[in-house]
Amino acid sequence: MSEPIVTKTPPRKGRPLGVLAAVAVLAAIAGGVWFIVAGGSGVVPSPASMVGEPVRAVTPAGDRVYLMTSQWRTFRSRTNRSGTSYSRLFVHVWAFDPLSAKPVWRSRVADERGGSNMGRKILGVQGGVLWLLDGKSLVGLSPKDGSRVADAATLEAANPALKGVVPAEEQYFRFDPQGLSFTAADGRDWRMTGQGSASAPDGPRLDIDAQRAPARPGIAMPADTAGGNGSWAFYTRGLAIGGTMWLGLLAEPEVESFRKAGAIGGVDPERYPRARVWSARIGKTQTFFGPRPTFADFKPLPEGPEFLTAGLLEDNRCCHDTPILLFNPDSVLVLHKDRLGEGGRFRLTRVSGPLGKPLWTVDLPATALEAVMPGERSVAIYGRRDEPPLFGREKRPESVGQLMAIDYATGAINTYGFRIKATEPQDIPPSSTEAAKVD
Repeated sequence: MSEPIVTKTPPRKGRPLGVLAAVAVLAAIAGGVWFIVAGGSGVVPSPASMVGEPVRAVTPAGDRVYLMTSQWRTFRSRTNRSGTSYSRLFVHVWAFDPLSAKPVWRSRVADERGGSNMGRKILGVQGGVLWLLDGKSLVGLSPKDGSRVADAATLEAANPALKGVVPAEEQYFRFDPQGLSFTAADGRDWRMTGQGSASAPDGPRLDIDAQRAPARPGIAMPADTAGGNGSWAFYTRGLAIGGTMWLGLLAEPEVESFRKAGAIGGVDPERYPRARVWSARIGKTQTFFGPRPTFADFKPLPEGPEFLTAGLLEDNRCCHDTPILLFNPDSVLVLHKDRLGEGGRFRLTRVSGPLGKPLWTVDLPATALEAVMPGERSVAIYGRRDEPPLFGREKRPESVGQLMAIDYATGAINTYGFRIKATEPQDIPPSSTEAAKVD
């Protein structure tokens, strides 16, 4: 009996083409999703917001302003009302020149898919190290270039008694006029010596007076930010000069009540929105409770203009309420507004004595101030302003940080605006804010 003849079916040559077609369809779908979500536009500018307090320090590398920012890597999106979507959180530490407001360097200290800014802050500068908390541990950066020069491991190497007990949580660190100190995990207090990562056991903690004392050489403390007081934290009324003369801002209706009371209160721009610089003679009278000052001969400085919602600029350092004083010529800085209401923006005027003549006035690109950092040649101010959204259907403005540097001599202002693209640390974007005018 003959064997049955079996005919084999030849292989189907079209199957690979079908696979390729399916892959192409999936790629097209993915591309469509990307177009809907990201809009094909890639990374777009977004606010880099300041974290904690900035610090101004004179180091061997020069006069610098250091601050920390957090920013979401942001893309165009067609699915959200805001018009944007987010992917990663970047935390950077910046160094700025406080005269040009130009970044000198930027260092990334965190890169996360999600997270918060809890436990992150700049602590201060001591002994040629910029100390900070990156959210996980203590870190020391070089003020010159932002490179990492210290951390918990270097502290342990410099002092074996700290092996395994260097803290990570913010509440165990303190920065005062004598520098950085901390409580180790074994409950013992330590203080940095100012020699790199070297530390020594700390004695009794500083009392209130010592905490308010000027910082020791080589130590730069963070600025005192506005906190709940808002921009009013940087307003002060005036000051006594030599114990015999008072100089400051007054509205004329206030003069008689202050003369009778024998005391001058704080600024009250909301009740008296217009004020100018006045002088008064300080005297003394004897009472049952001892001597008290008297004020007489109130006079407005003859060449001084009126200012709107004004105060003498101070840095909010505890606990003196002393305005920033300039010399050659002797002057004060008057912080004021261009108009009343929420739309009012700040202006800064240098007023010289003894006639009250304005030397210059500059518009500040800010509607709120958060930190004031005076230096030898300039004052650096960190503030914010609302800017319209770049994308989306929402009309809610975005609050954008502004680092402003104002030259004492000329009033020239340079500003770095922080509405920027989230780029690699070494690829520092240009400022998002145009230069302001000086009158």
